[in-house]
Amino acid sequence: MTLESLKEWVYACVRCNTCKYIINKYYDSCPSGKKFQLESYWPSGKTWIARGLIEGKLKFSDSIVQKIYACPTCGNCMIQCELEVSDHILEIIETLRAEAVRQGFGPLKSQKAFEESIAAEHNPYKELHAQRTSWVKDAFNLKETAEVLYFVGCTSSYREAEVATAMLDLLTQIGIDVTVSKDEWCCSSPLIRTGQLKLVKELAEHNMEMIKNSKAKIVVFSCAGCYRTFKEDYPAILGQEPNIKLYHVTDYLIKLIEDGTVKFKEDTPLKVTYHDPCHIGRHCGIYDSPRKVLNSIPGIELIEMLRNRENAWCCGAGGGVKSGFKDWAVEIATERIKEAEETGAEILISSCPFCKRNLEDAIKATGSSLKFMDITELVKNRLA
Repeated sequence: MTLESLKEWVYACVRCNTCKYIINKYYDSCPSGKKFQLESYWPSGKTWIARGLIEGKLKFSDSIVQKIYACPTCGNCMIQCELEVSDHILEIIETLRAEAVRQGFGPLKSQKAFEESIAAEHNPYKELHAQRTSWVKDAFNLKETAEVLYFVGCTSSYREAEVATAMLDLLTQIGIDVTVSKDEWCCSSPLIRTGQLKLVKELAEHNMEMIKNSKAKIVVFSCAGCYRTFKEDYPAILGQEPNIKLYHVTDYLIKLIEDGTVKFKEDTPLKVTYHDPCHIGRHCGIYDSPRKVLNSIPGIELIEMLRNRENAWCCGAGGGVKSGFKDWAVEIATERIKEAEETGAEILISSCPFCKRNLEDAIKATGSSLKFMDITELVKNRLA
């Protein structure tokens, strides 16, 4: 993908400003625009930066790079925009970043470590690949092959292992023939989002071969970013649709609840609110499944935040923002925590380990009494 190939969509933006707020409600929708308050930080401004580069009126500089990377690529602008460019705004931003890398201006310094670490150890966290499955308990007694492969992802493997443990506990408790693979590599999402594309095809090819070797018929993801990458990015990278069933855990759980495989016990009443991860929400259209899961659990009362579903405020961690703008990432998440508190809920639920990481950082930073749980943890705790 090049800026020239997106010229039709770049020129479709007339800077009408609908991308700046939730349409007809005027609530904030863009973390970047709200923070920096300059046109070049809003989606429309980034699109016009692309136009300037295409026409040769602009050249990449440190100033331009700062603006195109100051965006969690949450996609709220795609929802609010009512022109043909709406479906292509994230493509434009990610292509801007890839072009910045090609010309030697990107990514941001802290994001360069992603490619170095993934090349060496197949994860962006500078952890040893040999430790990827160190969280797996011997009691799981996993086989090399199974009908279901749980693709864990780097964040759950190395930073939020309680999500991975809860997921595997849940699936084994209900009798699913499941395994994880020590040969799993980074899905490549951190590289794609920051424009570092050199290793992406190799990672995609390796992971598809790893799945083939596992003999799995179904791949389940608890990481929204990994799911989005397989579902939305891999077809273009590999030139074909993955020849296997891909499920985000929320879709998979609904299937198991509806066929009676998952049963819940009566338990203490609990008020919860749900945060929609951008990667499965706006990027993949998964809104109903997590709510159906929560509403199927006895004693759980779901209270929606003011901005929810396609209008949900981003957690602030995506698009390289967590590494490139650490304080701002927590600032974005803090706004979401305040919104969750306003519901009166006791627990904030989501379905992405990266959202979990940043939202918990904001809970800690603000001293909030709100608790966070991944949806897999709640479901596991409420199994009959």
